Amino acid sequence: MNKHELCCVGHITLDKVITPQKSVEMPGGTAFYFSQAIKGFNDIDYTLVTAVGQTETAVVDKLRKDGIDVQLMPSRYSVCFENIYGENQDNRKQRVLAKADPFTAGFFEHIHAGIYHLGSLLADDFPVEVVKYLAGKGKISVDSQGYLREVRDTKVFAVDWPEKKRYCPISIS
Repeated sequence: MNKHELCCVGHITLDKVITPQKSVEMPGGTAFYFSQAIKGFNDIDYTLVTAVGQTETAVVDKLRKDGIDVQLMPSRYSVCFENIYGENQDNRKQRVLAKADPFTAGFFEHIHAGIYHLGSLLADDFPVEVVKYLAGKGKISVDSQGYLREVRDTKVFAVDWPEKKRYCPISIS
């Protein structure tokens, strides 16, 4: 059994970024940027678990060429974010044009790591049973941004995460 030190789990997104100057399509998401950063460290045994649609597998191939170990869970679609910026780059309108399939606990049966970093982008990326299953296999680190987003139609709204105290208890000594 190969046990990695670190495993990032998250969807690589297809991002459409629109500014007053130009419009570009590019890969994105926690999983993509985390992997870009970690590839500079030669002393960490790292693997990425992602789920993308058939149209985005070239991004996975490029990461593998760059030396990143990638485990690909099949998905009907990739997450597609459209981010529209005005002159003030601090203001963004965000839409979700497509969603990938949520991660499943069964996919992780043969993936072992000391730490699992869950890069959530949308509230339903990680069903509770996946988080519980991975917590039984190693330590969990969670990027909470996905739990704080609600998609209505295609629009993204900031919301509270009702389960935050249950999954992220704080103890102060």
